[in-house]
Amino acid sequence: MKNIGYIRVSSEGQNIARQKKSLKEAGCTEFYIEKLSGASMERPELQRMLEKLRTGDMVYIHEMSRLSRSTKDLLTIVEIIQSKGAGLKSITDKWLDLSDDNPMSELLFTIFSGLAQFERKMIKQRQKEGIEIARSEGKFKGRKTQLVRGGKEEQRMKAIIEAYKQGKSINDIRITYKVGTGTIYRMLDREGIR
Repeated sequence: MKNIGYIRVSSEGQNIARQKKSLKEAGCTEFYIEKLSGASMERPELQRMLEKLRTGDMVYIHEMSRLSRSTKDLLTIVEIIQSKGAGLKSITDKWLDLSDDNPMSELLFTIFSGLAQFERKMIKQRQKEGIEIARSEGKFKGRKTQLVRGGKEEQRMKAIIEAYKQGKSINDIRITYKVGTGTIYRMLDREGIR
């Protein structure tokens, strides 16, 4: 019987220290750490943890969103954990304690996971509406391009602009200069070329 900690952040730049500290304090001795989006179940460390689970093991997470961003995937993951005879507890979401056969905990889990997904979708919708309003007022230009003025980046930028002016396709420019399509379009827009 082991206390296992599952830690996930969405990108390499994010820090796992807060999650790891809380899981260590909960008694976790084994950790599975992921630096990937929680939008999919295709996460190597999650899959490895689920494969190694044994009866009596307890999986700890810092909060429910660390396990998954999708209600459907969250319910699937919990089903797998429970089918192995293991339990699940959250440090932040105190109500999430699936360590025994408690129908009330399972009901709360299902309701709150659905509410969390609903909240994420509402945030995205409000963000999209805000961007559209800012765009219509000329205040939103999109993400800044990675290519900036100065040094080698400026040389790359000038070379990309020249290639575009010579009639090279965006795809050819993307491959030649190893830069994303969105970055090229934003740069051309910024320079008033497109």
